[in-house]
Amino acid sequence: SAEWNKYDDRLMKAAERGDVEKVSSILAKKGVHPGKLDVEGRSAFHVVASKGNLECLNAILTHGIDVATSDSAAMADCPSSIQLLCDHGASVNAKDICTSPGGATHLQSRSMLRPLELSSPGQTSYSENEILKKELEAMRTFCDSAKQDRLKLQNELAHKVAECKALALECERVKEDSDEQVKQLEDALKDVQKRMYESEGKVKQMQTHFLALKEHLTNEAATGSHRITEELKEQLRDMKAKYEGVSAEVGKLRNQIKQSEMLVEEFKRDEGRLVEDNKRLQKECSACEMEREKQGRRLVEVEGQLKELLAKLALSVPAEKFESMKSSLSSEVNEKAKKLAEVGRDYENSLGEVRQLKRELESARAKLAQHIRPEEHEQLRSKLEQKSGELGKKVTELTLKNQTLQKEVERVHVDNKRLSQQVHSLTVEMETCYVPLKVSEEMKKAHNVSVEELNKKLSDVTQRYTEKKLEAERLLVERDRLTKSVSRLEAGSVAPEKHEKELMGLKSNIAELREQLSELNKKCAEDQEKMRALSSENTSLKKTLSNQYVPSKTHEEMKASLGSSLEKTNRALLDAKKRFDDMSQEFSKLRDENEVLRRNLENVQNQMKADYVSLDEHSRKMSTVSQSLKEAQDANTAILADYRRGQEEILTLHAEIKAQKKELDTIQECIKLKYAPLARLEECERKFKATEKGLREQLSEQTHKSRLKEEEVKKGKQENERLRQELAALQKELKGRNALVEEAREAERVLSGKTEELSKQLKDLSQKYTSVKNEREKLAEERAKQASEVLAAQNLLQKQPVPLEQVEALKTSLNDTIEHLREELRSKQKCLEKEQQTVSKLQQLLENQKNSSVPLADHLQIKEAFEKEVGIMKASLREKEEESQNKTREVSKLQTEVQNTKQALKNLETREVVDMSKYKATKNDLETQISNLNDKLASLNRKYDQVCEEKFAAKDAKELLHLSIEQEIKDQTERCDKSLTTIMELQQRIQESAQQIEAKDNKITELLNDVERLKQALNGLSQLTYTSGSPSKRQSQLVDTLQHRVRDLQQQLAGHMDEDVQAALLQIIQMRQGLVC
Repeated sequence: SAEWNKYDDRLMKAAERGDVEKVSSILAKKGVHPGKLDVEGRSAFHVVASKGNLECLNAILTHGIDVATSDSAAMADCPSSIQLLCDHGASVNAKDICTSPGGATHLQSRSMLRPLELSSPGQTSYSENEILKKELEAMRTFCDSAKQDRLKLQNELAHKVAECKALALECERVKEDSDEQVKQLEDALKDVQKRMYESEGKVKQMQTHFLALKEHLTNEAATGSHRITEELKEQLRDMKAKYEGVSAEVGKLRNQIKQSEMLVEEFKRDEGRLVEDNKRLQKECSACEMEREKQGRRLVEVEGQLKELLAKLALSVPAEKFESMKSSLSSEVNEKAKKLAEVGRDYENSLGEVRQLKRELESARAKLAQHIRPEEHEQLRSKLEQKSGELGKKVTELTLKNQTLQKEVERVHVDNKRLSQQVHSLTVEMETCYVPLKVSEEMKKAHNVSVEELNKKLSDVTQRYTEKKLEAERLLVERDRLTKSVSRLEAGSVAPEKHEKELMGLKSNIAELREQLSELNKKCAEDQEKMRALSSENTSLKKTLSNQYVPSKTHEEMKASLGSSLEKTNRALLDAKKRFDDMSQEFSKLRDENEVLRRNLENVQNQMKADYVSLDEHSRKMSTVSQSLKEAQDANTAILADYRRGQEEILTLHAEIKAQKKELDTIQECIKLKYAPLARLEECERKFKATEKGLREQLSEQTHKSRLKEEEVKKGKQENERLRQELAALQKELKGRNALVEEAREAERVLSGKTEELSKQLKDLSQKYTSVKNEREKLAEERAKQASEVLAAQNLLQKQPVPLEQVEALKTSLNDTIEHLREELRSKQKCLEKEQQTVSKLQQLLENQKNSSVPLADHLQIKEAFEKEVGIMKASLREKEEESQNKTREVSKLQTEVQNTKQALKNLETREVVDMSKYKATKNDLETQISNLNDKLASLNRKYDQVCEEKFAAKDAKELLHLSIEQEIKDQTERCDKSLTTIMELQQRIQESAQQIEAKDNKITELLNDVERLKQALNGLSQLTYTSGSPSKRQSQLVDTLQHRVRDLQQQLAGHMDEDVQAALLQIIQMRQGLVC
């Protein structure tokens, strides 16, 4: 290697200081090598490794140094002994002794001939005394520092003991608080159970009451009295009040359950805090142990230094002038012996104090183990978890009971609503479809009376006509008689004056008779016209009777058909109501399931917060663990390097020992012949052997510690991998649960929106139905009024003479209006049929949706089956994990056995009893065992990986199933949205039709006011016609004006009836749809 230069010196100083930047900058220069040795045999690499500076070590390792390089620092500790050996002619290189036997004999002769002399006895003794003084001072300073460290450790131990006592007190307090809270929770649960039993009794009473009500309703449904309905309403109100009380009690129970859940969560948090404090204390104890081990190492080093000093003292005295220097050095040796004795006493005292500290630490550990053992903590935690699980089961049972009670109460409400709806629908159908018997009989009587009056009028008219005919025949007979008498008079002789007078009288008579005849002819014509009008009216009345009224047989047939259709509609209504009940039950089940899922989600979130760690904290911990792993690996590599160096040093020491043994044999032979006694040499050999034993024990301890650290590192890796796998599994489960919760929430929102919209539609339809009913009643009243007006007009027409042209015009106008109204009715019927077709299509779509959708029960069964499969897989995984843990335990046992065998082998090597062949054979056997164990471990890891892959595949399949279910739910929601959009469009149309109906109502009221004015005008005309015989021209003008006004009003009414009939038909269709749904 090259010479030592200034850069090497700077690198050594930077390595001693631990300056990473300086080390990396110097290593970047050419010709600088960290493994170069200085005068004392040290190198920068070994200095950094001995100080444990990881950053500098990493910088040097990246520069590319061989880890197996060794230094020569062990050779630079004994300068005086080396100088003495060199002065006495010892060979510098030990290999020369083995190679050249002649040189060995030469050395023996030289050592035999040449006496042991000190070149300058005064100088050497002075220098060695100074060195010893300095070393004693260093030892005193080291002892002082050890005492200070001991005091610090004692203070820290006292502080830790106080902390342990405080933690023990806190643990007892927490236990007492938890026991009290558990008792309170148990008492609260008992109260809840009592209240639940009371509520169950109340619900049973309500059920019995409801059954009695049902029977009462079924018995008295035929009578249908108003008083019973009022009593039922009062009973329903009472039931509602009771249900509200029960729901309030249930709400209180839920609040209490939530409070108990909060208390359980607080317990879990306290447990987590206690676990964290326990872990922190364990870490601090491990740190204290590490510091104690460091101090023990320092003490061992001090012992080695003391032994080396004793060896140096033993070797520094020359054998030739032993008696002459005895007197001069005895005083100094005595003083140094006293000082050494004092140092030894101090060292023994420090050892005793260290032992006391160890005992205190062990007692503290025992107290910690007594107070807070991890097993006891886990048992407490398991007990609390069991209690919380039991409480959770009780809570779930109570919630299930509460849900059943709610369902029963809802069923009661639904039955009451169904009964009220049945009663209402029956009353509405009775009012709309059927006419009461009294009204029909009154109508029949009125028709019979009108027919009888018309027959009487006909008979009167025929009598008058016969009388008039008889009068006309009598007048003709009188005329013939008068003509005969005139002829007789002419035949006879009569005076001219008399003749003229008679002629004048006759002419006046004839004129009067002609006038009478004309009047009679007119009356006859009028009577004939009246007869024709009456006959036409009679025929029209017969036609109207045949068209409007039905015979009794057809009426009964229609009644039977309507009754059958009513029964069918009632059955359809019952089926629809059953479906609605089923849907409401499913909706309540969904709501309950959503509530349960919400509670589970909240519990899982709380458990995640309490038991699990966030990803950031986990990543931080993993980074810290990885850093600690790296540090442990680096320390392990450093320890291995030290171990190798130690082995190399041991080999060199063995060689040196053999050489020194040979030299000592020669020296002993010389001493036996000439010099000092053997006792001193035997003591030196014993001390040397003791140092050898100490070094070997240190080496064995270091190897054992390195193996323990390796095992801890492996365990840490396994735990990290297990934690990662558990985290991944938990994340996947959380994703799946979040997806399920979101699906349930979306379904609940959709269902709530649908129910709200349906309730709004029902309210609107009920309002519209009431308005249509009122309008229908108004129209019926108006119809009756119009019928009465028609009758009055007929009477007026009978009393007053009306021309034929007006009658024919009125007939044509009425026929036109009837035909127009029929056409409108046909168009409305067509619209109605179209809308019924749309309604049937919508119903078919709904049925298709029901058929295509998967029911909740099937979905829950599939979900439970998958959860069972996942539980089975988890159980198999746990079993396999337990098997792997057992196998890891077996592997650890085997590793411990291997370590024990290795230690035994090392002990055998130290004793040099076992031959190399046996050692190699055992080593090969152990290596084969280790390889077999490694193969077993690899196979176990493969099996574990396969199990993990199977688990992930099962989870993937589960996720695919969830995705398919989600897609089906989305499709169904889209279909429901489409149906909702159609319903919304129908609602908009209904609203527009309602607005149009309001506008038409206003117009109809105006027209009705006009009709009332016309009626008043007609009444006035009739009074005028009765009071005074007005001229025919004014009458005809008034009639014309009134006819024009009536035609205008009829046209306006025909247009308005158009829209009114449309609106009424729409409302009727929507009411039917609501009843069918």
